[in-house]
Amino acid sequence: MTETSIQVIAALGLFSLGLVIGVLVQRSTKGDGRKIARLQAKLNETEERFTRYQADVTAHFMDTARKVQTLNKSYKDVHEQLASGARKLCEDDEIESVLSLSFNASKTPSHRGHTIDIANNDVTPPMDYAPKDKPEEEGTLSEGYGFEGQQNTPNEFNEDLEQQYKGEEQKRPTSDA
Repeated sequence: MTETSIQVIAALGLFSLGLVIGVLVQRSTKGDGRKIARLQAKLNETEERFTRYQADVTAHFMDTARKVQTLNKSYKDVHEQLASGARKLCEDDEIESVLSLSFNASKTPSHRGHTIDIANNDVTPPMDYAPKDKPEEEGTLSEGYGFEGQQNTPNEFNEDLEQQYKGEEQKRPTSDA
């Protein structure tokens, strides 16, 4: 065999090898295209289901809100019916005990639709009910509660913390490499 024929055979062999590799690469990437299309379709379907779910939830709560409003109106109507019957049929001293709930808008409504009358002298702030041996001792709501034996003022306490923080910072290895 001559040198030229060896070169032609080698060229044909390399060409055939290139074709085989090209076909394999093309088939492997073609599968990715189908996979991407399948994933995109699945994503679109999931987004549509989620949108429908959100619409269903919104519709459910709107319907529930309308029914609760209807229920509240019915309750108010029943209460007013009972109140008018009580006014007609009961004696005056018994009416107040029967009509303990009122839907009068002039009073302050609570979160349940009932009215609340609170006298100003009945409201007291929360108390510090920590057990104390002596009345002049500090309670649990005091800033110094639980720091027995430490006589630091707030500024001294902050300075101590700052010094501790600086000491810890100096001990840390620096990573400026």
